[in-house]
Amino acid sequence: LLAASPFMKFIDISRPIYTGLAVWPGDSPVDFSFSARKTDGADANVGRLSMSVHAGTHADAAYHYNESGMHIDEMPLDLFVGAARVVDIRGQAIITRALLEQFDFKDTPRVLFRSDTWSDTTVFPTRWPVFDPTTPESLAARGVRLIGLDVPSVDTLTSSGMPMHHIIDRAGLFILENLDLRNVEAGIYDLIALPLRIKGGDGSPIRAVLQTRD
Repeated sequence: LLAASPFMKFIDISRPIYTGLAVWPGDSPVDFSFSARKTDGADANVGRLSMSVHAGTHADAAYHYNESGMHIDEMPLDLFVGAARVVDIRGQAIITRALLEQFDFKDTPRVLFRSDTWSDTTVFPTRWPVFDPTTPESLAARGVRLIGLDVPSVDTLTSSGMPMHHIIDRAGLFILENLDLRNVEAGIYDLIALPLRIKGGDGSPIRAVLQTRD
């Protein structure tokens, strides 16, 4: 991982953070502005960012949906760095066990699902693919530890009580949400998606990238 090679490249799979980025209805809006500008006579440009930790590409800490779960600064860093498989689920409404039977996850404990269902980040989507309730446990039994999706949540927009988050928690899996996988072909990569060290946090923005392999 990270070894220099002319045959490897990095693919940014993070969504840009900007004022007006669509967020979960009712969540804190994203606002990036400058508290000081050189054009106004200041010695330096100084930016200021206000946002929910669940805006844009982010990691969920277990504490987000489980009061006794780990905070983001307590989560093991090796979750977020290492071999990952990208699975193309375009056209699928439900991510089922049968859909994933063809894949061997033994050497890729991180699995990212490409659906391409959210392309305009100024407009919050209303529907996206979700897991069948039996899928998370099946993935965990096959060695998966981290799942990532290119959608706002593992739950539906209208769900109550975050049921899929709790199913995933019981399976021992962890979650990345709001990835941008539109330029990524299905296959195996190396993932780097480290969260910020927010003490006591329920989640964190991340700069997620994939490194191609020889």
